[in-house]
Amino acid sequence: MHKNYLAIMAVCGVTLFSASLCLASGGRVTYPDGKPVVAAQVNVHLQDVDKYKLATDASGRFSLPTMDFLDAFVQIKAPDGKDYATVNLPVKVFETGDVSVVLQPKR
Repeated sequence: MHKNYLAIMAVCGVTLFSASLCLASGGRVTYPDGKPVVAAQVNVHLQDVDKYKLATDASGRFSLPTMDFLDAFVQIKAPDGKDYATVNLPVKVFETGDVSVVLQPKR
């Protein structure tokens, strides 16, 4: 019985790990003071075309729908778009899903 329990736990663990790898692409956007940026504009550009348009949630997080476009760029803008600089990063940076982007004031 103990062996069956360990086998079931191993299968569940591998399944959860695999699922987390598939869904892990994305990140979190904050202001310099650490507060989340709600409704920041997140655009994925592939060959000068907007492939996806997203927005951050209440905790400043966003998830990319797919990682099939690893040569694309992610552009992040503050919701007001005036006081903070736009960020442009390769989509490959967001593969792990634990990336934090801190918007910087325009100078």
